[in-house]
Amino acid sequence: MLVPTKFTRLEESTIFKMKCILANKTDGETVLDLLNRTKNYFYDASEFLHALDILFVLNLLDVQNDSGVIDYA
Repeated sequence: MLVPTKFTRLEESTIFKMKCILANKTDGETVLDLLNRTKNYFYDASEFLHALDILFVLNLLDVQNDSGVIDYA
């Protein structure tokens, strides 16, 4: 996970990029739909998964196990 430092700009940090996940959220969106919608903001899938993990830990989203649909808080 990239955090802002004097070498990493805020716009390059994973914490900043989490806002693109929360922006324009739609009901019934799956993880794959979310990845396709936000793939231009992340360097690779691992950075995307780190952002999802942080949002999950912060209790801002939840993923249903059976269908993979994302529920936003």
